[in-house]
Amino acid sequence: MNKTNRKRILIASGGTGGHFYPGLALADALRAKGGWEPVFLVKKGDSAIDALRQNYYPYAELDMVALPRSLNPLAHLGFLYKFASSLAACLRILKDTGPVLVFGTGSYISFPAILAAFLKGTPSMIHESNAKFGLGNGLCARFASHTTLGLPVKNNPFGAATTLTGTPVRNGFLSYTGPLPARASLGLKEEGPLLLIFGGSQGALRLNRAAAAAVKKLKAKGLAFQVIHLAGKNDYAGTLAFYSGLGLSGAPYLKVLPYSEEMNLLYAAAGLVCCRSGAGTVAELLYLKKPAVLVPLPTSAGGHQLENARVLADAGTAVVVEQSPAFDAELAAQLERLIGSAQELERMRSSFSGLAYLPDPGKAAENIIIAIEKLIS
Repeated sequence: MNKTNRKRILIASGGTGGHFYPGLALADALRAKGGWEPVFLVKKGDSAIDALRQNYYPYAELDMVALPRSLNPLAHLGFLYKFASSLAACLRILKDTGPVLVFGTGSYISFPAILAAFLKGTPSMIHESNAKFGLGNGLCARFASHTTLGLPVKNNPFGAATTLTGTPVRNGFLSYTGPLPARASLGLKEEGPLLLIFGGSQGALRLNRAAAAAVKKLKAKGLAFQVIHLAGKNDYAGTLAFYSGLGLSGAPYLKVLPYSEEMNLLYAAAGLVCCRSGAGTVAELLYLKKPAVLVPLPTSAGGHQLENARVLADAGTAVVVEQSPAFDAELAAQLERLIGSAQELERMRSSFSGLAYLPDPGKAAENIIIAIEKLIS
């Protein structure tokens, strides 16, 4: 098909991995389908730009900032100035590119893009990946033509103008392998429980320390299990030092990594996951049907990570441990209970059948495309 006949879609995405990856997965699915030309809108200097360049996606940058949480009037004036200039930039971009649709994934970049589409009369759609509308998407949904959801939203204020599609997972997860090949590839023992620990793009120092302390405590009790701990780039050195202080440096059952480009393999190898409950992580757990101990980020906007975690916990596929004063002891107790019971882990895995009403994250990008084509037809 000639490039001039392609339908152009403007995807406002980025900010965090949870906001960027759904947009990237949608773009990949549109590219594979053919007849589409995705163009991205991202924050100036966004870390997502590297991925866009690697995948040869055109993009434009907006000099936009998040809505200030403080009462500082200067901060709000700065926000209004950046917003006005970003809105003007979006109007110019829409005029120059002529997209058939503007799609937003929930970051604060989405709002000027969706508002510009509303002002220009261009169809628009947003994707809310969490079980609770964020501030940005709550505003966007008032101007968007339609809203797609990753998880059911309680007391959804936008009702019939929404479609439950699921949240797309990264392409690497679609070629999922079994636990034994994954362990062999990672140089791990084939037998016994394996615990995968990780935080998220916002960092997880508190989770890192509590999980490491739990590993020490459970090993002292004689539990046999392996551990892969993704500490995050910013806390990798600190986590290594903490494990060393616990006397676990160089332990043969422990792998501590800053990050991994092979999350699909790590998930495949694991029997139990201990992690935050961002929407992207929840979609991955749903897709791979992995039992989890979820530690919601207490500072997540509007408590959306707790709402996400409850979707899995209510079905019996996960347990939730909040960062209360008793966090360390409770986390260790839950990990001990689950690592020590193959029967309980199997029960949690089988409980994913109770979530069959949720769309398959592996087909979420396809579901969103169906909603897009219906909207613009």
